[in-house]
Parts: sequence; structure tokens; C-alpha cells
Amino acid sequence: MLGKIVFLLSLFIVVSCSREETAHSDGVVAPDREAVAAESGLPQPRTETDLLDCRDMNGVSVYCGYQNPEDLVLVPGGDSLIVSEMGEFLMDTPGEISMLDLISGNRTPIAIDWTDIDDVWGDSECGLPDIEAFSPHGIDLITRPDGLHQLLVVNHGKREAVEFFELLPQGDNWSLKWRGCALPPGDPFINDVAGLQDGGFFVTHMWDKSTPFEMIAEKFLKGENLGWVWEWQRDTGFTKVAGSDEMMPNGIAVNSDNTKIFVNIYLGNKTIRLDRKTGETDGSFEVQQPDNITVDVDGSLWVASHRHDPLGQTCAAVTEGPCLLPFQVVRANPETLETEMIRYVDGPPMGYGTVALRVNDLVYVGSAHGDRVVSISIDQ
Repeated sequence: MLGKIVFLLSLFIVVSCSREETAHSDGVVAPDREAVAAESGLPQPRTETDLLDCRDMNGVSVYCGYQNPEDLVLVPGGDSLIVSEMGEFLMDTPGEISMLDLISGNRTPIAIDWTDIDDVWGDSECGLPDIEAFSPHGIDLITRPDGLHQLLVVNHGKREAVEFFELLPQGDNWSLKWRGCALPPGDPFINDVAGLQDGGFFVTHMWDKSTPFEMIAEKFLKGENLGWVWEWQRDTGFTKVAGSDEMMPNGIAVNSDNTKIFVNIYLGNKTIRLDRKTGETDGSFEVQQPDNITVDVDGSLWVASHRHDPLGQTCAAVTEGPCLLPFQVVRANPETLETEMIRYVDGPPMGYGTVALRVNDLVYVGSAHGDRVVSISIDQ
């Protein structure tokens, strides 16, 4: 408890001391991260010139050409990944959706048809987004009851929304067709999304977006929970999930029968398991700063965990190549919630891992800051 108090106090001091500010695209003002980092007195990650090329090293394979590949999902057939290339965190700058060909190892574009439609999968009153401002974050892919493939994308561009896309085969490649959207109520800053078999979804609400950082820090000091999980259904819209109030919910996933919800609580340093029927937290496991969480074909949970001071250390000074903040990949049993650290990474060729996605005997890791995705052998 003392460690938590010291951490939150330092968080408050660091944030309050920031003298420079940066405006979001929606007018919300956030502290300048470089100023925050400079005032923290903590060492900041830099990228050496010889790390800018795309070289495999330290038993890690590297795939370059991306902009902040924050989240990953596997396409049907398993030969490619869909990549969410995020804008700068808290800045809502534009990003895009692309692909990683697992055979060639190359980045490939994916065409998006933004034509307005009548047959929407989202809220009937939610219109087309500002396409030029499209700013993806968390993503998830499911197969709907009608057999169609639904990609859900958290979008920060000009509005906080979950966008619906249909994933369509196009020759040897894939394309996306916009199928509508849903706008969470209030003042949300959403992060990750988990699709449900019935076409609905869960999405994490980290905090109210316009809340000043100083107030966020004060609320953390008081032990107040700022975030929660929303459930969206076509007939009922958004409903707050009972028992989901926590200290910055981040990544989210569901088990195969959609009865359990797994939520990463970033500043609570834990992953919780919610029973969907009762709304109760029926288990949890400790993990430092868990970002995204995925479920593999065997039902195991995979968590990308950060190992740095989340407010005192940033990648703002890294303008090329990878961010080298340390991270670890953790595997957890969904029933017992026992954990196993698969890999700890502190150094090149990549850091600041935000998602760990198992594909056969490899784990693919993306990052919210940098130009690359990497893969790590599970057996190493």
C-alpha cells in the first residue's frame, strides 16, 4: 500500500509540474509529455542509430514499416495479421489499419470502403466518421452468427467511437467495408474492445476525457475508480457493466462462450475476471501495468505488461525506430489464473510492447510507439 501511495504521489507531482501543454484534436488540453519526462528526473529511452534498421536480434524477429502498431488480430485462415496503427497517445492524431503478411513478413495496405450504407451493424443514428481524422486504437475480430467477419475498431478521430467493419476477401488479400458505429455516452476516453458472438461488444472506458490530469491524479490518490466497462447491444445501446469500476481499465477480452470478461487494470497492476451473469469479480491475478489482453485457440490469456514508470518515463523523445521501454509477455490460465512469464524484454530490437498475440509457436508483439512489430518463439 505504501508503494502505491508513493507512486501516486509522484504521479501527481510530475503531472502538476508540467508547464507546457498540448491540445487534443477535440480541444482537450493535456500536459506535454517531454516536459513531464524532463521534470521527473528519470532516465528516458533513446534509440541508437544502429537500431533504426530492421534487424532480427536477441532471438526476436522484426517487421518494420509501421506507425505505432498498438493492437493486432489474426485473420481467418491465419496467414496475416490486421494491425491498428495508432496516432500519438492522448493526441488523437490520425492513424490507419494495415496488415502484416506472416508468410513474407511484409507490411501490406488494406483498402477501406467508407461508402455510407443502409444495412448498418452499429447504432442507426451514428454516421460516417471524419475519414481524414480516423485514429484507431484497440481492435477485435469476430465471426458473426451469419458467418460474416466483423472488425471492431476504437476510433479517437474527432469523436470517441467504436467503428464496425466487415472484413472481406479480395483475391489473395482482404478489404474492409464500413458497417456503422456506436458512440458511448458522456465524456468517454475509450481504449480496447472485445466483440461478442451476438454482434455486440465490450469496450473499456479509462476516464472522462476532458478531466484535467491534475484531477485524475488527485482521484487516484484518494483511491477513486475513474473507469469502467461498457457493454453495447443493438437493441439496448450502452450499459455499464456491474462491478467494472476500476483504476484505468485498459485491455479487454472474453472467453470462447462469452461468459467471462477479462479486463486489464493498468494502474491497479492486475487483470480481473468478471462473471458476465452475476457481474461479480470472481478472480484476478497480479501483473504490472497490463496493456492489451488476447485469448489464443486453447483459451489461454496473453498479456503485454509494461515495466516502467507510466507517467515519469515516456517515448516522446524517440522520433525514429523503436521505443525501448521494458516490457514482458505473460501467459495466464483462464480457469486457475496462474501466470507464467514467457519473455522479459529490456533492450533492442523493440520495447513498450502493448499487445501479445499467439500464432502457433510464436507470439507477435506490437507497440504504441515505434515503427515495428516483433515475433518471439514461445519455446525460447
